[in-house]
Amino acid sequence: MAGPKIIVTLISAGQARVGFSFIHRGAGEKCGECRYFSVCVKNLEDNRVYKIVNVRDRFLRCELYDVDMRVVEVVESEVLAAVSPKQSIEGAIITFHSQKCSVQDCENAALCSPEGLRDGDRCEVVKVCDNLKCPVGLQLRKALLRRAPPSF
Repeated sequence: MAGPKIIVTLISAGQARVGFSFIHRGAGEKCGECRYFSVCVKNLEDNRVYKIVNVRDRFLRCELYDVDMRVVEVVESEVLAAVSPKQSIEGAIITFHSQKCSVQDCENAALCSPEGLRDGDRCEVVKVCDNLKCPVGLQLRKALLRRAPPSF
């Protein structure tokens, strides 16, 4: 499978370092008015996790929010998630579904419904990790997932 797609975007200068991950929460109220909108936020998907893989030498000024910005290259980040043992095969392409659970304070909640993934996402299993202890008895494994491009 090909590597992740590189996306050019802008991020505040203080966060612009290789390896930094962030969740794109969408455009700010003023962003639609900005001349950099199409490169800054339009090419990122809301509520996805991105990781900076390169910081370019270019600085820009966000006049609307009065912030120094850097041009960076990002990829959609891999996400740790809880999957069934049937889906926990490295290299497999799976359809992600969050685990439904009524336990409010479960230690696995962030894995069962991870930020950055949505039900129905097509994902590659990058790495399979440990078995999880589930308070309601579900058989689950922790796995590192990367969204896969749609098949045609």
